[in-house]
Amino acid sequence: MTGTYAVPVPKGYRVGAWEVREPIATGAFGSVYAGRRTGGGTDGPREVALKFLPTGTSTPRQLHHLRELAEREVDVLRRLKQPRLIRMVETLTVDDPGRPELDGSTVLVLEKAEGSLSALLAVTPRPDAGPGLLAQICEGLAQLHRAGWVHGDLKPANVLLMADGSVRLADFNMAAELEGTHAYTSAFSTPDYTPPELLWSGIGERGRRIRASADVWAFGVLAHLVLTGAFPLPGATPAARRTAAAAYASGTDELRLSAGLPDAWRDVVRACLTRTHAERIGVEDLLRRVREAAGAGRPSRLPRLLPARRRRSRRSVAVSAAVATATVALLGYGVDRWALSGGEPSAGSNAGPNAAAAAYGADVLRTDRGVPAAYRLLIVETAHDCPSEDVTAPLIAAMLKVESDFDPDLSDPVKNEYGIARWTPKVLRWWMNEDGTPGETVPEPPFPPAESVPAMGRYLCWIAPRLDDELREDRRVLIAAAYRTSWDRVNDAGGVPAEYRAYAGRVAHYLKEYAPPGRR
Repeated sequence: MTGTYAVPVPKGYRVGAWEVREPIATGAFGSVYAGRRTGGGTDGPREVALKFLPTGTSTPRQLHHLRELAEREVDVLRRLKQPRLIRMVETLTVDDPGRPELDGSTVLVLEKAEGSLSALLAVTPRPDAGPGLLAQICEGLAQLHRAGWVHGDLKPANVLLMADGSVRLADFNMAAELEGTHAYTSAFSTPDYTPPELLWSGIGERGRRIRASADVWAFGVLAHLVLTGAFPLPGATPAARRTAAAAYASGTDELRLSAGLPDAWRDVVRACLTRTHAERIGVEDLLRRVREAAGAGRPSRLPRLLPARRRRSRRSVAVSAAVATATVALLGYGVDRWALSGGEPSAGSNAGPNAAAAAYGADVLRTDRGVPAAYRLLIVETAHDCPSEDVTAPLIAAMLKVESDFDPDLSDPVKNEYGIARWTPKVLRWWMNEDGTPGETVPEPPFPPAESVPAMGRYLCWIAPRLDDELREDRRVLIAAAYRTSWDRVNDAGGVPAEYRAYAGRVAHYLKEYAPPGRR
């Protein structure tokens, strides 16, 4: 089922020599499908991944961003043919006026991976093959840096595992070519893998300035995670770890690596995770030390990390697909963080291919009360990004339920409200940017969930400390009411204003519905 994919493409649809097969992943804008060659010669692979970017169908504001991301990725893949980088077979443009939702889309035809590092770590934290895997990842970084490029978003989701056990780096839409010591890239990287000097850095007209040392920091975080199962900086949430990164960078706290980190790797990780970029190890020295720590003096090849292709029961297929979908498909091939999957559940089981996605964040958000699997990761991570204990995943889920019934295409022109969080364009402008700055122009609907939900979280996080401490009602419900009206009206009314009582009551109902036992 692809109805909730950013770019819904029916199974059997043909583009160039390729036929679309099962869906793999989707993000806020792009979607990835398995593809099979149907004609046009026999050279090259028969099975591929088809990444659809709606570069002919989005709003003008979205088109500028999408084209820039697509151009970055295509530029890297065309210019760099390296054994540790995912390979692009070709690029295509959909020419189909009869399908306006697809007409003009850019299609990247990519090697098809068997899985990702995210999937492997979800199944096997601290895998035995970790050292050899890290050697291959570092080889990929070295290949990029030698060619004068910075990856810009190295993380487990962007490390793909091939059928032969080899590793490929992927997702180059954040990559940037060095101009001397710096490159310029998008401001949107993953905070847990972003060095402290970039977490609060300014953003100029050309984007954020980064150095190759940013990739080295990301490799240090990734290596610590692979070898110990934990992030190197303390904190239960990304926001807490960002605070820890700031304390470390300022010299007020020390770097305390896990006791489980093997001795051979301790100095390697420390050389990556220095307080300043100037102290950080260069990638060539890093590669030499990583190979020594991994016990490999030459480019390495992993033993097979994924099960060999063989006949399996429908149940085993469903279980493995569940893990792959929630991790590989959530993040693979560079389509942001938000994904769904297709496929049928196994007989006598509810473990379909998106079962693991449907269980994401089960400790903070119930899995059996109708929160769509497509939005669980988005909701849970948005809540984690706010330090206020009152802005929770159940609150965000409850509000989305009441605002739109989780409808990403909601349109209410009479009230000028759109999308899953019912944003008014002029208000959304003030909360759409991750760095806290308003958008340069008033956005135009449609508003994708990956834009609307984090903006909701930022607004709720801003509201929470502005509510009077003396208010007696559930602060989460008060925050929701303030979202509908304003924080000062809630304060002036001494609680939920009378005209918003029904709305607040519905939010309170779903708060209880979605919160796990013991967290209500």
